[in-house]
Amino acid sequence: MAIERDLAALKTRRRNVRPEEAHALLSEAGFDRRSGKGDHWVYTHPKRRFPLTIDPRNPLLPTYVSKVIKAIEEVLAAEAGEDEEASRHDDR
Repeated sequence: MAIERDLAALKTRRRNVRPEEAHALLSEAGFDRRSGKGDHWVYTHPKRRFPLTIDPRNPLLPTYVSKVIKAIEEVLAAEAGEDEEASRHDDR
């Protein structure tokens, strides 16, 4: 899957990520963006309990890149869990 490949590439270069790249990955993973306080961006996802807030400086600070990676991995894991559960119900 393309998002997993892009996520792996993101992990290797946490100090050189543009805000637009993070936004593209989050959007591909199903996150919705809205404006927060000041120039911050707030992302929400139906499978994630808490919003993700990032400051879109160029380049992103490594801490924000780490938060983006973690949020996307949580959503992918939740979706994989749902797919696995659905396939178990289909096998019955």
